[in-house]
Amino acid sequence: MKTNKLKIARIGNSKGVRLPAEVLRRYRFGSAVIMEEKAEGILLRPSGRYIEKLSWAETAAEMAEAGESWSEWEVVSEDGLDVLPWDKKRPGGMGEKPAAYRTRAPQGRSKIKRYEIRWAGLDPARGAEMSKSRPVVIISLDELNDRLQTVTLCPLTTQLHPAWRSRLPVDCAGQPAEIAVDQIRTISRLRLGKKIGSLSDDEAAALRRIIMEMYGQ
Repeated sequence: MKTNKLKIARIGNSKGVRLPAEVLRRYRFGSAVIMEEKAEGILLRPSGRYIEKLSWAETAAEMAEAGESWSEWEVVSEDGLDVLPWDKKRPGGMGEKPAAYRTRAPQGRSKIKRYEIRWAGLDPARGAEMSKSRPVVIISLDELNDRLQTVTLCPLTTQLHPAWRSRLPVDCAGQPAEIAVDQIRTISRLRLGKKIGSLSDDEAAALRRIIMEMYGQ
């Protein structure tokens, strides 16, 4: 996790620290904070409802025990996936040309941007992979999205597990959902459908932190 060294300043007869405004916005601090004294130091968190995250080991154990089913978010009308070139010769597959990594993405197709939420067809899936047609958030860099025929993404799910460290709660088209960073993958652009929305700056920053924790060490 990112650390900042803050100076302790005198405030009247007391002492305090100034927290950056960007940090207050990101963690949704209001007019009050909750201070917890822990063995390793002091923890500040927003007031109100709070769910403590499990450790990574505890998260993995609960995920293995949960045996989630990925039947929700089946294809719906107006999701934009009906216009994709399905390959009828390969059941469950999509018609795709061989990847040309040094060629610009096909012209005439809507530009794909990082942190957009779009519909995507994730079938066929194997084992515990997320399947069906569901919203996903694009996490690959725009420099890659502009030129490659693949994108990297994290799927969204409506099965909520607020304590799992690998999940980020977001709102998707007015519905509570979670970004499943544990299901990160790269797929063909041909699997993408209609844009639903985009993450806020704070949500994008929180997503980067989880990805760094999971894959950057």
